[in-house]
Amino acid sequence: MIGVQKGPQRFFSPRVRVKSYEELNAWLLDKCIASARSSKHPELTDKTIWEVFQEERPHLVRYAGRFDGFHSLPAAVSKTCLVRFDNNKYSVAATAVGRPVEIRAYAERIEIRHG
Repeated sequence: MIGVQKGPQRFFSPRVRVKSYEELNAWLLDKCIASARSSKHPELTDKTIWEVFQEERPHLVRYAGRFDGFHSLPAAVSKTCLVRFDNNKYSVAATAVGRPVEIRAYAERIEIRHG
């Protein structure tokens, strides 16, 4: 079974080079499926993780929307119209100076919301 610490080292050694997030996601999906097909289930040791997943799959609830995953945190806007996130400074509208904002960090973009 892939552990939290073992999986990333196994999947990303050597370092993977891709041209887009879509290519990376497709590559990761292939690696995850291959690992699940070859790894024994921790409790049902006579089956693989993939076999148990296939048995459970018809009982899972379908999710029709797009996954809107982001890291959110509050921030304050400086007098110079800047917000600091992850050692970077981002410009915001002057109307936000001194007001609280919400930073949403997605995999491919940063959103700064206020009001």
